[in-house]
Amino acid sequence: MNKIFLKTILAGIIVVSIYSCGKDQKESKKEIPVKEEVAVESNVDLNLTDSRSEIVFDDDNVTKIYDQYLLIKRGLVNSNFKVVQQEAKKMGNLIKDTDQTKQLKSTAKLIALTKDIKKQRDFFVTLTVETEKLINTSAITSGEVYKQFCPMAFDGNGGYWLSDSKEVRNPYYGNKMLKCGSVNETIK
Repeated sequence: MNKIFLKTILAGIIVVSIYSCGKDQKESKKEIPVKEEVAVESNVDLNLTDSRSEIVFDDDNVTKIYDQYLLIKRGLVNSNFKVVQQEAKKMGNLIKDTDQTKQLKSTAKLIALTKDIKKQRDFFVTLTVETEKLINTSAITSGEVYKQFCPMAFDGNGGYWLSDSKEVRNPYYGNKMLKCGSVNETIK
């Protein structure tokens, strides 16, 4: 009788373990919860870090465009769609009309036209790719550019951005996940 009782308990434990493991696997596939974005006082700059690299390119216009890119990033970090619009418009005006900069200019214009911070963040992916192409056509005379990556952005597909600081300030999540990410590459 004791053996039957022990076998029944053991079988029950195995069934519960298998069920809970399967449940854990299903739960692990769920999207990782992200804190809700909280409105921040406009005088608080979430993009501030302890260190900054003053980047100068051998082409003055590339330096100005990159500086505007950083101001757009700052607006996204602070979740301020109006600042993002204003800085994207300024960036678009700085970009010369060439075949190489056509996509960069049109992306800056798209960002300047939208009031939806989520769409601005979506467009920022392309803006980053195109800005990186532009800065790679010019030599850095001083400073460093930090290419950063957040693996959680865009439903776990990840997203890159450029920064003037090694400290992460995530433009894709703002204050929800301000420091999520890492330096992927240093461009000198």
